[in-house]
Amino acid sequence: MANNKNSQKKQLEQLNVELDNASALLNEQHDKMPLVPSSEYLRQMQETALRVERLQKEIAAMKGEADTQAVTNLSISKYTISPLQPPINGTVAVCSATFYNTLTVNGITINEGRNGLYVRMPQKRTQQGKFIDVAHPLSVDGRRNINQTLLSAYRENVFKQEFNVPAPKIIAAQNSVKYPPEYGNSLARLDVVVGDMVVHNAKIIKTNNEPRLFMPSYKAKDGSFTSICNPATKEAFSEMNQKALEEYNTEYSFRKLTDDDVAALKESGIKVQCRKNAQGENVVKFKFEDLQKVNAIINPTPTAAPKIQ
Repeated sequence: MANNKNSQKKQLEQLNVELDNASALLNEQHDKMPLVPSSEYLRQMQETALRVERLQKEIAAMKGEADTQAVTNLSISKYTISPLQPPINGTVAVCSATFYNTLTVNGITINEGRNGLYVRMPQKRTQQGKFIDVAHPLSVDGRRNINQTLLSAYRENVFKQEFNVPAPKIIAAQNSVKYPPEYGNSLARLDVVVGDMVVHNAKIIKTNNEPRLFMPSYKAKDGSFTSICNPATKEAFSEMNQKALEEYNTEYSFRKLTDDDVAALKESGIKVQCRKNAQGENVVKFKFEDLQKVNAIINPTPTAAPKIQ
């Protein structure tokens, strides 16, 4: 009996080490995310996040606890769960969740897998045939929060509920990629960030000669569109639209810089974003209007040597 307990203890210690490593990797992938992440990079992040979830479940099962450790709901302000009878291809329920009273995400599913129930965020299929999340939390705690809130509600048959959740600390748009003229009224794609949630592949489309934000949607077989993500209120759309257009209209410059140069720029107060490329080099993104300021710090004009009398 003592041997079994010792064996279980060692196994639990090993799982905790694996969980710490997987969580650290997920945080590193987030911190080093390229300015315009590829579908492959996002797929790798998703695989790491799913590994974190699996390890959490295994640890919880060994401890005889719930699926995941208790986490205070910090983001979901409202959810609706629609059970499927019978389940379809392992999907037992379809959910809609509103985050921070600001962003509604549809097409979240609860699925039955070999290790039990798990939550899957809405996905799209890439040209390479792989699936990536359209919307997802940016942190391990954010993903755990969604899992526990929806799974606990499903098990307890609480299929609709609202929570008092504070407004998001940030609403932003980033990683704008402008399309060439042959794309017509489709002007750009970008990411929208609401608190801990990020929505990929939002679009800037010209309608009535005015550019406007369009959130991701599914195209049905009949040609109609079903939204994946929506602003929850008119005020939320107004702010997201404003941030998206600001991002779209902002011209950026990019420089490969040393660690010392990056530190000097950050100390100067100039707003920059720094990521590592595949070669481990610092790629710094900053507003084009700050180019002269950046050059003055990185390539300062040498002081003339004093004349010898």
